[in-house]
Amino acid sequence: MDFFAEAELAMEMTWYEEQEIDSDEEDQWGNNVVALRHREAMDRVVRLPDGDFHYCDCHCPFSHPDRDGNRVCEYTGIVVGTVTVERTDNSTGRSTWSSDPDVNSGGPMGGAWRKKRDMHKASSTAFNEARTLDDTEMPKAIEVPRAVRSACKRGALCVDEVAPADTCPKRARVSKRNVTSLGTRTMLIDEALSTFSKLLGKPQSPATPKLHTIDPRLLDKRLLFHAALKKYLKETLASGNVPFLDDISNIELAVTKVVGEEKEKNRIALASEGRVHSVHFRAAAARLAVALWSGACSTPYLAKARRGADSFRPFCAGVYYGFKRGISLADGTVLVPKLSEFTDAMPTPREIASDPASKSLHASSHRGLCTVHRAIASIDPQQATRVFAQAVSAAKAF
Repeated sequence: MDFFAEAELAMEMTWYEEQEIDSDEEDQWGNNVVALRHREAMDRVVRLPDGDFHYCDCHCPFSHPDRDGNRVCEYTGIVVGTVTVERTDNSTGRSTWSSDPDVNSGGPMGGAWRKKRDMHKASSTAFNEARTLDDTEMPKAIEVPRAVRSACKRGALCVDEVAPADTCPKRARVSKRNVTSLGTRTMLIDEALSTFSKLLGKPQSPATPKLHTIDPRLLDKRLLFHAALKKYLKETLASGNVPFLDDISNIELAVTKVVGEEKEKNRIALASEGRVHSVHFRAAAARLAVALWSGACSTPYLAKARRGADSFRPFCAGVYYGFKRGISLADGTVLVPKLSEFTDAMPTPREIASDPASKSLHASSHRGLCTVHRAIASIDPQQATRVFAQAVSAAKAF
């Protein structure tokens, strides 16, 4: 055993204990380098069943080969090396495939065998077909029928053109303001559900949860306690006092409380994000958007607005954005409740800017909110509760 190497390793571990763990030195994955080295050194020391201590290194006597060819310690689970086996089949260890074209030279064309074409038969066929051709006559070109226009040409006529008597009928469009029809309401609910999914995007999988604004160091009780204890000892020794065990116990209780609160915040944030993406929340939000659209269509603003000025999709986006601050009537009746869970589940600005369709939908939400407020402002405040009664009832589901 090299006692000098063991002494240097113990000195290095002691240096890690004395340094500030919350240093700014990080690796490419954002991990603290000093804390990571200290954690790796501590993981290599384990107590054996007989009470002795074992330090796992490349000469670990408890390592066994696994099916992947690695030597793994049975107590720490650390890969200490690889299994080297002598080859007896006269193999040089060279890969059987290479991107070098000279390596695969001399092989079949295209990397696989294909049946070659019979050149004699092809030549005979071409000679027989050439004897049947008549050079005195030009072959007729194959006439391709012209494509028939499905609709007449739209646009302004020229000066010398006369407007045709029978113009093409315009495409029949489904009126989305006829909310009394059951088929129209079903179509509106489906479109509201689709708009909700496009607005928030796909939910995060449990394997890659969405990162929240929580400092990961506040979740490590040991790291936080050591930092607080060092600060207490420095302040106590600087003032000339003696540290008390009661103060250290109070520091540990405070650290435990802080770590518990941060873990609870993280759990609530992840749970709220999944709740917004649930089927019940999406269905309730779609019903609320359709109920607000039904009430807005009966107001003078949408009744007199020109066709196409206010579409249903931006209206839905504006209603969903109303969850961030809430929408209420003049008497305080809530039409769209304020939900912080929806705000936390919104995609980041970088994710919105990366998708042109999502960026356009988010940008149209302002026009939808303007439609909601203008529709409310176009009616008498005393009649607003009666007009938006369905929306008030749908808002209570939240």
